[in-house]
Amino acid sequence: MTPGTQERSHLAPLLSVAAVALGYAVQFGNGARHPDSMVLLTVALVASLLAVVLPEPRHARLVQLAERATILLLGIGLIGQFIFLATSSPAVYLRPGRGGFTSFLTGIAVAAVLAGAGLSGKPWLGRLRLPVLVGVHVALGSWIIHYSPNPFIDVYTFHVEAFKALAQGINPFAITMPNIYGHEQFYGPGLVVNGRLQVGFPYPPFSLMLSWVGHLLGGDYRYTNLAAMALAALLMGTCRPGQWAQVAAVVFLFTPRTFFVLEQGWTDAYVALLVAATVWSACRAPRLLPVALGLLFAVKHYMVLAAPLVVLLYPGPQPWRETLRTLLKAAGVAAVVTLPFAVMNPVALYNDLVGFQMRQPFRMDALSYLAWWADRTGRQPPSWFGFAVVLPAIGLSLWRAPRTPAGFAAAMAMTFTVFFAFSKQAFCNYYYFVIATLCSAIAAWTPPLQEQRASQ
Repeated sequence: MTPGTQERSHLAPLLSVAAVALGYAVQFGNGARHPDSMVLLTVALVASLLAVVLPEPRHARLVQLAERATILLLGIGLIGQFIFLATSSPAVYLRPGRGGFTSFLTGIAVAAVLAGAGLSGKPWLGRLRLPVLVGVHVALGSWIIHYSPNPFIDVYTFHVEAFKALAQGINPFAITMPNIYGHEQFYGPGLVVNGRLQVGFPYPPFSLMLSWVGHLLGGDYRYTNLAAMALAALLMGTCRPGQWAQVAAVVFLFTPRTFFVLEQGWTDAYVALLVAATVWSACRAPRLLPVALGLLFAVKHYMVLAAPLVVLLYPGPQPWRETLRTLLKAAGVAAVVTLPFAVMNPVALYNDLVGFQMRQPFRMDALSYLAWWADRTGRQPPSWFGFAVVLPAIGLSLWRAPRTPAGFAAAMAMTFTVFFAFSKQAFCNYYYFVIATLCSAIAAWTPPLQEQRASQ
């Protein structure tokens, strides 16, 4: 059976449930395993799976309600998100000044009012509302970076050490890193020798280039992360002219742990930006699609799993030919931004990006079903299980997902939710990118009734 080339009315409502539920899931325990987070992860997984596989309902009334239901579900989700942001610490290493959290809470209140105004039939400020909300988010994010200048996490240390190496003309993929934790619990056996982690910068070269810009211009690479979050929201909000696109962008922008992701310095904000750019290109500027895809593949090594799903962006009679052409161009773009570092020391780059990940230990605190199973049974499932279950997820997506930008993003979100939920490691930053993908899918959605009116 060939996937349909039209949107499905239930797609956006179900993905709205998934995006909100997943945002709530990582709120508990900051993305580590928690009883409530496991329930919410299951809700998100089931909702995203149903969004991909369910056929279009035949009841016209359900189709008519889809647009209204999407706005309602996103609006209810936003209420909970702002409650979380106002009642819990946005990050873990904050040392605010005399004013405490007053400035932050004021910004959250302003954002909540603006977000609420956007749910009405005639949103206050119109098209300016989203840029203003993005500005509020940037101000709050800058506050987080200022009052949490040195988060105690190896990701931040990896970047600092890489920037030092670059300043000295040393290949950052051919160095070793300090073990800031004083134990080897978070690393594979034999990776720590005399207090040094026997690995260089463990993220792809393009990710390093992006973060270096923030380091050079702002003195802290996390300003690049903050800019990536802002740009991702703007791209989501302009995918389609519908109101739900802007609301979906706000749901992503103020997902409860957004400022925690920023503080920790995780680079998944770059993935969120490039997913949004890929979906936006498919909707608004198809010629830019290979560039956006190439940069997406280059910024995170596991993004190669999304390559087969690109066929969903081509509804024509020969989608594989167009897909292959696009993927070859994307591969060229990825090669341009990766090869300079690969040529310098291919073995070091492989060890940092692939070998290091393969040797990472099983984490009992991961927000995954494997960790839950190991805790319940005392038996550790095989680490390759996540790769085993992702193949059926990709196959199911190719069989059932609609061939539209929204269908592509929905399939991608479902596939990676399955992948992370059955992996040996899965934390807040992993699911942050999935939330961005879910919101991108909602933003790219066009209600079937609107499609019918446009074609008449």
